[in-house]
Amino acid sequence: MSGPFPGCGVVSITTDFGHRGPFVGTMKGVILRRLRSAQLIDLTHEVHVHWPAEAGFWLERSYRYFPEGSVHLAVVDPGVGTGRHVLLAVGDGHAFVAPDNGLLAGVIERTGAAVYRVDPAKLRGYGIERLSATFHGRDLLAPLAAEVAAGRVTPAQIGTLTSDYVPALIEAPTRRGNEIHGLVVTSDHFGNLITNIDAATISEFSQLTVRAAGHRIPFHRTYADVPPGGLLALVNSFDVLEIAVAEQNAANTLGLSRGGPVVVEGR
Repeated sequence: MSGPFPGCGVVSITTDFGHRGPFVGTMKGVILRRLRSAQLIDLTHEVHVHWPAEAGFWLERSYRYFPEGSVHLAVVDPGVGTGRHVLLAVGDGHAFVAPDNGLLAGVIERTGAAVYRVDPAKLRGYGIERLSATFHGRDLLAPLAAEVAAGRVTPAQIGTLTSDYVPALIEAPTRRGNEIHGLVVTSDHFGNLITNIDAATISEFSQLTVRAAGHRIPFHRTYADVPPGGLLALVNSFDVLEIAVAEQNAANTLGLSRGGPVVVEGR
């Protein structure tokens, strides 16, 4: 990308910080000091701690609901303070800033983004140089996101174009005959189990059944298609397969959590 990113002023923030302490707030403060007109959107701060894969999963499926020109800042960073790299990726009219730990791999592949490995030495000209050992979200990533959103920096000015980045930490679903094998990525506030099996992956099948935790689970369109307490599988609002228990908690009922195997059978 030869010129500044054409930012629209929107910056989304995704972290595993939760809401205890000042961590999210100080990141927002850093962005606003550099770009007072920024519109800051919390995508989620409840990603499973130290697991970049979930942050990348949600970012990959959420960015398109934001206006073009948005900058998406994601900080799930168990390697903070080490020699791990930081990436700036630009694709599909959006910019993404995150550590190079697999978080952005899905977004990069989905958008065909140009990927830049950020050079910390080149950030010094933007006043980004005093880094703590434990909070690069505040000291490096947030100010970088602000500078990109403000159009004061071009990717080539602060990084090197690369195709070498950490791959996705979650393997893609695999097909074995009339079965699709995937896994649980996370559970939501309701205890619904969200998998990495996209709707497009199973679209050619009919008469779908899901196997998980020793159960054969029928496929339905809505939660209300079964009585309270009934198991069901459906395609959710983010176009991925979800396992639910009507009006109850599927994660508790099935004893499944992230990484749990899920198989879709079809004809």
